[in-house]
Amino acid sequence: MKEHKCALIIFHEKNKILLQDRRQISKHGEEWGFFGGHREKGETPEQALVREVKEELDYPLKDYKFFKRYNLQLDKNNKIDHYVYLAPLPPSSKLKQLEGHNMELFTFKEAKKLKMVNGDDIILNDLEKYFR
Repeated sequence: MKEHKCALIIFHEKNKILLQDRRQISKHGEEWGFFGGHREKGETPEQALVREVKEELDYPLKDYKFFKRYNLQLDKNNKIDHYVYLAPLPPSSKLKQLEGHNMELFTFKEAKKLKMVNGDDIILNDLEKYFR
C-alpha cells in the first residue's frame, strides 16, 4: 500500500470554491481537483502548500488557515494523507495557472457532480457544512 502525503488549498468566495481542470494531467482518472499536491521529503504540510500554489498558480500564498486532515483510501493500492487549508479567493489577475488546463468556480452542488478522486466528496461535504 502506497501512502501519498499531500497539502491542498481551497480558495473560496461566497460559497463557491476554485477547482483545477485536471483532464490533461490526471493521475487517477479525475477530471477536476483541488489545487496543491505532494509533500516532498522533509517538507511540512505548510511548506508543501506554499510551494505547490506557487508552482501551479504563480501565486505567493500568505493568507491561509488549516481546515482539516484526512486519511482517505484512493483505491486498493493507494492511500492519501491530505492536509487541507482554506484561503480567500485572490483576484483573478493575481493567479496565473501554470498547471492544468483551466480553473473554475463551482458551488458545492456543482462540484459534487464532477469527476474527482475518491474521497474528495468527503472533503466537499465537510466544506459545505463549514460554510453554511
